[in-house]
Amino acid sequence: MNAPTSALNSGTKVGIHLGHDRAAMHSGRATASANNPGASMPALQINHRSHEDGTVLVLNGEIDISTEDEFHRAVIDAARECKHGRVVLDCANLAFIDSSGLRVLIQSNKAGKEHDSRLLIAAPSERVAQILRVTGIDTRIPVFPTVEAALNAPVETTGTG
Repeated sequence: MNAPTSALNSGTKVGIHLGHDRAAMHSGRATASANNPGASMPALQINHRSHEDGTVLVLNGEIDISTEDEFHRAVIDAARECKHGRVVLDCANLAFIDSSGLRVLIQSNKAGKEHDSRLLIAAPSERVAQILRVTGIDTRIPVFPTVEAALNAPVETTGTG
């Protein structure tokens, strides 16, 4: 039940249903799954790192409609655990974020404030930084050049860094 090789090489977006696992083409890149181990990488990986001043969520991959729920749960859980601290999103390896991911950022920023924690964005790629600028998200959620700068910033920071 695999798609022909020519369809995968044509640049056409292809969806392949493989039981409970799903492999799809995103920006010309296959999403890895248990049934598709040769794919380049999972759509989104989120790793947690604890620091004295908060939690760092290391984002690797893409945030889109297929990964927004996982992203939302991770950020909300971190905000709940990190009262009076900060949740830093390490975006150095975030290749893409679409409107569903931007919506989650706004919702997560609001939820963080409700839990007395601060959402901060660190080290976005130029592509992601441009999306944040064009949409004005960088005026609502502080953006820092590095994770260290975000961790060292005053919690009450309201502008971009």
